[in-house]
Parts: sequence; C-alpha cells; structure tokens
Amino acid sequence: MSLALDLSDALPDRREGGHADLMAMIAARAAEAEIDPGGLGPEITAMARAGLLSACLPRPRGGSGLAQDADQTEALFDVLRRLGRANLSAARLFEGHVNAIRLVGLYGGAAIQTQVYDAVRTGALLGVWGADGARPLTYVRAGGRWILHGEKLFASGLGQVRYAVATVREKGAGPGPAELVLVDVSDPARQEPEQWTASGMRATASGRFRFDGLEVDAEHRLGAPGDYQREPHFEGGVWRYCAAHVGGAEALVDLWRGALSSRGRLDEPLQLTRLGRAAALCRAMSACINAAAVRVETCNPDDQHAVPLAVADVLLARQFTEEACVEVLVLAEKSLGTMAHGIGSPIERVRRDLSLFIRQAAPDAKLIRAVQSLDARWSDAW
Repeated sequence: MSLALDLSDALPDRREGGHADLMAMIAARAAEAEIDPGGLGPEITAMARAGLLSACLPRPRGGSGLAQDADQTEALFDVLRRLGRANLSAARLFEGHVNAIRLVGLYGGAAIQTQVYDAVRTGALLGVWGADGARPLTYVRAGGRWILHGEKLFASGLGQVRYAVATVREKGAGPGPAELVLVDVSDPARQEPEQWTASGMRATASGRFRFDGLEVDAEHRLGAPGDYQREPHFEGGVWRYCAAHVGGAEALVDLWRGALSSRGRLDEPLQLTRLGRAAALCRAMSACINAAAVRVETCNPDDQHAVPLAVADVLLARQFTEEACVEVLVLAEKSLGTMAHGIGSPIERVRRDLSLFIRQAAPDAKLIRAVQSLDARWSDAW
C-alpha cells in the first residue's frame, strides 16, 4: 500500500479563482525574470491588461476597491497569496502598488488622486519607498514647489514603478515624523538597479534612486507629518506582504513534493512526516493572516481600544508567519539535501526569495511593537 501524501486538497489549488492565465504566465517566467534586462516588465504589463492594477482603485474611480475596501480584504489576501505562489518578486511589487494606492486615497488631495488614478487606469505601477540611503531624502521650499535632494535605497521596482510615494523631511527640520510625497520616478538616469546585490528577490530591482534636483508641486505632499505611521494603516498593513509569504511557502512545498515524487521517494515515512508538517504550517499561516487581516481592516480607525488590539493581532500573525516559513525552509532543505541548493533550480530560487522576503522591515521591532500595543489589554487579546 502506497503511503504517498497527496497535497492537492491540503494546499489551495493555484488555478482557483480569477486571473488563472495571469498567474500561470507569472509562474512560467519566474526564472527568466531574474536575468531579463526588462525584469518584471512583462508581468506588470500582463497585470495591467488583466485589470489587476486598476482593480485596486476605489469603486467610484472605476476600480473594485481591492486596495482599500474592507469587503475586499479576503479577495486581496487571495491575490497576494497566489502572486507569492507564482513569483514572490511580482507579489512584492504588487503589494507596493496596493500600499501606494491606499496612501493616495487616505491622504492625497483631489487633484493628485485624479492624476494617479488616471495613470493607473493606463497601466502605471505605483510603489512606496521608505528606506533612506547615506543621504536621506529632504526637500527645500521654492515657492509652490519642493526641490528634492537625497536618495532612497531598496527602491523596489526600478524601471517599472511610475510613481513612488516616498518618505521625506524638510531640510533642517530635525528628526521629526516623516512626510509623504508622490514623485514621478520613471527617469532611468536616476535609477541604479545594480545596487541591489542580495541573493534573493533579484527580479524586484530594489536598487538606489537619486532624487537630487527633482522638483515637485507642493500639492504632491500626501497628508501631514506623521500620517504615514498612523494606525491601523501602517503596521496594521503588514498582513499584505505576509500573504505573499504564505504563497511562497506553498510554492516551495509544491516543488519539494514534486522533486520527491520524481525520485520515487514519496513512500518514505520520514519524508511524508516532513511534508505533512509543512502543509499544516501553510494552512495555519493562511488562516492566521487572513483572520488578522479581516480584524484590522474592519476595525474602526477612531476606536482607541480596538486599533491597538487589531495591530497587535497582525504583528503577532507576522511573527508566526516568519517562524513557520523558517520551519518550512528547514524541513525542505533537510528533506532534499543538496538538491535544495542547486543553482538555477526553481526550488533554489523560491528558497532564497522566501528566506530574504520574510526578513523585511525590522521583524524584531515589530514583535516588540505587538507586545507594546497590547500593553494592559492582554485579556482582550484572547
């Protein structure tokens, strides 16, 4: 009697839901996108043609409210998970697009919203760039315009992102809360994708962008200083990239099982035990992140009791997702041995992409923030 584990019911089918052809195309090009000089350009074009970029727009502006509306939370979770399953780099850029549209919707004036939404309807990709380089991004006032100076590092989507929402401070104003400004970042002369030297997430082209001398209208400011970190929209939004992490873990389990099957090793009890544990972790991550996402997206932003609890829920779910992904990586590597490290193989690509992506944005600080958010509310957390 065969003991071979069939995971087809344990993990969601990659063909489920809409955009099946889009997801298949992104998955098929995942290896090529790392070395293609055009990077993820074909994927972004395909997303635009499939209506995925414009679906993020508010319903009154011709979208589906995918980026903002609470009733679209589970749909957005599923899109991000499936994109992560197809290619974590593509999921990373789409998550940045979602984040940028949310920020424009929350804090942008009517004129800037119209400009951005019109661009998205014609295929523009947005991004959010927060990491400063050696020369932090600043501005000086010149009448009704801002003159920018400085640089951003880890600027994901160089060559693909049309408008970036960037954190900025007025020159000489000190270390106070950052402001947000929307900038056209399509000038290739300012892009330095070669500065992205990480082994994982290569296709994101997350290099350096130099802003020196760029001028923008003061109307391109989004909100007031400190709005960027306003909850539940800041830390509460990390569930979105966690959804992509879940998809990446699912992809690794798929590839891992396929490798064992091709070698006739699926009847081995130890291999089945590892696969079963990994499948269980994927299911648990999916349920945990989905539930936390719904909680944070449906909470009243003015409820000073509910918001910290919802944010803590998301940050604790992020912690669990990181730890679960690490365990899936360890299980796969132990099961496959050197096969997991074969340069150029899909397993090796997914393994290094996932292992890098889960380290995004100060994970230890997020766990501390979760505990601080609970404060005296521990009994309400359960």
